Formats: sequence, C-alpha cells, structure tokens
Amino acid sequence: MVLHGKDKALEQIPKSSIAFISKITHVQRGVSSVTMPPRDYYTLQFDHKDLRTLRGRVYDTMIDFEYSQVGEGIIPATNDIHRGIRKSQIQIPTTGHIYVACLNDNTKQINYLIEVNRFEADDIVKRLNITTNANLKK
Repeated sequence: MVLHGKDKALEQIPKSSIAFISKITHVQRGVSSVTMPPRDYYTLQFDHKDLRTLRGRVYDTMIDFEYSQVGEGIIPATNDIHRGIRKSQIQIPTTGHIYVACLNDNTKQINYLIEVNRFEADDIVKRLNITTNANLKK
C-alpha cells in the first residue's frame, strides 16, 4: 500500500538499505494475482535528474523498479450486518507525484513507497542533512 507523509518516510528510511526521493516518470501496471484481495504489480521509473539519495547508493543503471501492493477488493463489514460490504479504495503509484522509495536486499524491489509533497520532501532532506544527488554513480 502506498503510504503518505514525511513521518512515515522518516520511520522507514533508517530501516532500509537504499532510500531515495524522486518524481515518478512512468508507471506500468503488470498482471494482478488471482488471490482475494488481489496483489497488483507495477514497474516504476523515476526522474534521475531530480533524484535525491537518502541512504545507500542509486546508480544510473537502476532504471526500472518493481513494486507490489494489495489491490482493490471487497471488505466484509463483519461488525455490522446491516452495512453489508464495501469496496476498498487503494491508492496506486501515479506519474508526476513525488515519492520516497525504500528498498532492502533486492535493489530492484521497492518495499515501501511513500507519497510526499515538495515541502515534505525538502523537510526530509533537511532533517537527514542530505544534499541533492550530484554524486550519482555510473
């Protein structure tokens, strides 16, 4: 699930081996699993010109990142029989939005994707005392 806000980002960044902030430039939705609720798979590309590394290293060759989350499904309202069932609303990765991506062992698989606005992104960078990724490695 896409998380939101700088507090969630600041909580997940220290637990990750690689973390960065950037704008998504391309989202390609893959095949969903046949489980209930389904698991949706995405391939994401980020803007390397605007990318700021927060932890670890992000190389120029790291272009496509895999991300998966539980997809839309029907949630039973077991505590209130009269309410019936409702459809869950799941936020999906969106082109043009800014995200903090947190990765662990697999450098292609995003474990946590956290949407932030420009002000939150700047505040995260200030808090972590990181400069813009001018030293992006090739």
